[in-house]
Amino acid sequence: MNRNPVLHSLIQTRPQKYILLTGATGLVGRYLLRDLFLQGRQLAVIVRPHKKLTVEQRVETIMQLWEEQLGQVLPRPVVLEGDVGEPNLGLDANATSWITSNCSEVIHNAAVLQFHGTDFENEPWRTNLRGTENVLKLCRQCKIRNLSYVSTAYVCGERTETVREEDLECGQQFRNDYERSKYEAELLVRHAKGFERKTIFRPAVIVGDSKTGYTSTYHGLFLYLRLLATLVPQQKKDENGTFLTPIQLPLSGDEPRNLVPVDWVSAVITYVSQTPTAQNRTYHLVPDKCSTAREVINACYRYFNSDGVVYCGAECDRTADNEFAQQFFDNARVYESYETSDPCFDKLNVKKFVGHLPCPAIGEDAIVRFMRFGQADNWGKRRTQRPEVGSWFSTQLASVVEGAQRILVADRLSRGQTKLSIGLDIRGPGGGQWKLTACDQKCEITQGLPTDEYRLLKMDDLQVAKLVNGNAESSAAAWATKLKSVLASS
Repeated sequence: MNRNPVLHSLIQTRPQKYILLTGATGLVGRYLLRDLFLQGRQLAVIVRPHKKLTVEQRVETIMQLWEEQLGQVLPRPVVLEGDVGEPNLGLDANATSWITSNCSEVIHNAAVLQFHGTDFENEPWRTNLRGTENVLKLCRQCKIRNLSYVSTAYVCGERTETVREEDLECGQQFRNDYERSKYEAELLVRHAKGFERKTIFRPAVIVGDSKTGYTSTYHGLFLYLRLLATLVPQQKKDENGTFLTPIQLPLSGDEPRNLVPVDWVSAVITYVSQTPTAQNRTYHLVPDKCSTAREVINACYRYFNSDGVVYCGAECDRTADNEFAQQFFDNARVYESYETSDPCFDKLNVKKFVGHLPCPAIGEDAIVRFMRFGQADNWGKRRTQRPEVGSWFSTQLASVVEGAQRILVADRLSRGQTKLSIGLDIRGPGGGQWKLTACDQKCEITQGLPTDEYRLLKMDDLQVAKLVNGNAESSAAAWATKLKSVLASS
């Protein structure tokens, strides 16, 4: 990675509370990690372990992806192992205590896009409803009074009139358990007591990055693209080399599609989370101009050099008279109830408070970008890679404490100071944030930057590697020297 290094810095810093983020490894969550860090925010994330990766490795993989794209090293969040579907989010007592002391707001973004569940104990209810209930309980327990909740525009259900941002309980019917579970979760948020600010974001159908086509999930539009990428190359060609894809669709072709790029969704949430006057409202994150079914199909024509779709209108039966049409209808059945209608949403709050961030249109060029990315990514089937980390900074913590014990206590406390806090912000692969405290002639190190005024030592992984290139004894000595420079700059 060609990157701009973090210059060694010693900074007198005022404390900043952490944002606690759920769903950080999902598509929107990984963009929030990037965007909030670029805005200078401090983040803690609750992450479930993966069968092949630890929670730290899962987050590290995401952060290295952004560093590669941006060409700069980034901070690392405080990573807490948990599961929103479990009581107390699966957090142990130490993690809960840390959240109470260090976090001032929550962005609850975790969700499961599963349309049908067997019962209320399983998905999507487990994460979408019970998980939201657990987050609200944690906020009350930890005295967090600022909540942002990522809902969905489709809590409106099957309404046909224009849906306003303040609407929720309108007697609507729902297409599936996903819509209903998100509706009931938003009801919990709406009626929850004890919060100073509750901000609700309702994105429509989230698609890939408007610039790169990137996605990490293959639902919605990407399911159709993946299906076509599989079926079209199997069809016969005519004398001009055009793939023949005959199918009669029960559509006019002009049906609106509320598609929004993930980078815009994250940009709006990030901006509102930093703007108190914009909070405590509901936002419809929907496009300024809807895409159409015809645009999607024309983009696929262009990409595959194919032809054969006939628009029969909504009154036409969903019938197949050839193998291509049959396979397409069978595999796209999960979204059949969304094909002929998509609600009209107002977005007054978005226009008033976030109008300077227009939603990029999803036209034919964007569809082609999504298709190219999906094929390059093998539609999400690339093997899970462990992140490349030369050395996790957590392995240095004992040496840091030993170095501090040698110099900080004797030097600082001899001048009459009874307590000292130094923040360690180690950026880049294997990094993280810690608090070094010297008190009563003892030193200890804990996760997260200090919550009182402190000196900040900011380095990147390459600078750390040069500093501690040796055994434990020499590493402790190196940290003693480095920490002494913090004192000298006071």
